[in-house]
Amino acid sequence: MEPITGFATIVGLLGQFQASRGANQQAEFQDFIEWLVAKNHEEVKLLIESNSSTVTGIKALLGLNHGQLMTRLDALDTSFAALASILPGFSDISSGVHAQRGQLSDQAKSILEQFQLSGASKMLELHHSQGVELMYLDGKERGVSIRESRFLEDDLNTLVELGLLRHDLNDQGQNIYIFTRIASMMISVSGPSQ
Repeated sequence: MEPITGFATIVGLLGQFQASRGANQQAEFQDFIEWLVAKNHEEVKLLIESNSSTVTGIKALLGLNHGQLMTRLDALDTSFAALASILPGFSDISSGVHAQRGQLSDQAKSILEQFQLSGASKMLELHHSQGVELMYLDGKERGVSIRESRFLEDDLNTLVELGLLRHDLNDQGQNIYIFTRIASMMISVSGPSQ
């Protein structure tokens, strides 16, 4: 099993296992391993058992009560869907399953695409009498074209929460957004939006 699909598989199976047990049953790690074997997921069992960090993480998650674990799985699912909304093919699945809840807005996608094309690594958020401007601190272009200034803060916060941008402050307390390697990779794979 490839590591990239291994993570998604383990998380998905952990969610199925927890859902099958119901809210009143506390599960142990060994219960999960036995469930994997019973459901013909021997390869996943071996992948889990081959890494002590994976075992520790699963034990910690299974130690949560049902509601806490399901809340974390739901948050992870929403984050996956938002990331998938950038990628052709996966974006259709994401929008079908999550409608608006797990989607990056067109403006958020555009910010990432413009950042990628600019070659910049950082941008500064400037507030002035005409509104807000996002200006690159390096790179080929001057700044980001903002389509919906009303939702700019929400889009930037979403991109930071998903790890596609990092947030910092300069000496004057102004917001600086840093383009991440994962954002560059996602945009490179997805190609320009339609």
